[in-house]
Amino acid sequence: MKTVLLHVFEDSGFESRLQVALDITRGHNGHLTCVQPTTQFAPMSFGPLGGDFVTGINFEDMDAAERAHREKIEQRLKDEDVSWDWQTGLGDPATLLTERSRLADLVIVSQSYGKRNAGDEPLPIAGDVAIYGHCAILVVPTENQSFDCGAPIVVAWNGSAEAAKAVRMSLPMLQMASDVHLVTVGDDNSDFPHTAASTYLARHGVPTVLHELKGKGSEASDIIADFAVEQNASALVMGAYGHSRLRETLFGGVTKNLLNDTRIPLIMGH
Repeated sequence: MKTVLLHVFEDSGFESRLQVALDITRGHNGHLTCVQPTTQFAPMSFGPLGGDFVTGINFEDMDAAERAHREKIEQRLKDEDVSWDWQTGLGDPATLLTERSRLADLVIVSQSYGKRNAGDEPLPIAGDVAIYGHCAILVVPTENQSFDCGAPIVVAWNGSAEAAKAVRMSLPMLQMASDVHLVTVGDDNSDFPHTAASTYLARHGVPTVLHELKGKGSEASDIIADFAVEQNASALVMGAYGHSRLRETLFGGVTKNLLNDTRIPLIMGH
């Protein structure tokens, strides 16, 4: 992971994102790019007559807060032993991160708990970045304050194209892990069983331990998460939204459940 993008926004998850990003950048001798979406644009009138009603948002205060946050974080980064740069851009944070991910290896965002506009909680952008991003996406719970690049990693395997892409995208991290556990839940009857994934990883020098866990349907997310915690895994690799996102929103799914309730970082690909 030579190019790591970090979503910069002053929320309750930023400190955990930053610490995890620093650990991964150091571990892979990479470069950290801090991506800060900005509100630097002229206030606009929203009144039908072009002046009778103006938005109540104070853009000058928002701009000042963004600048202050940047100055604080840049000062901290000067004392860290990592290569880094800072990028700003206008627009929706998920769109900006997606665009900047074209020549990146990893994008780091926070778990959002499925809530919108809930105080200073992280923005609910992980799902959008996972679907449209061009590299692996790391979703970090706010409780995480570090990332051990040498710890075990669990791979949730279901034979889907999304799971395969997540494995390929996360290969540098899998190569550094002390153990890689390939997990299926229920019958592994796909055209690409976990033995195929194991063979692929072995050719890249990554030995794996195969596990077939009992369970089905909505139980899968809890079973996989519990297993990852038992293995003291640093992360869980999985495909994002193997079913349509609308279907998962309406009926639930492994991606939706884990995004809302993960206890360890998720490495996702779609």
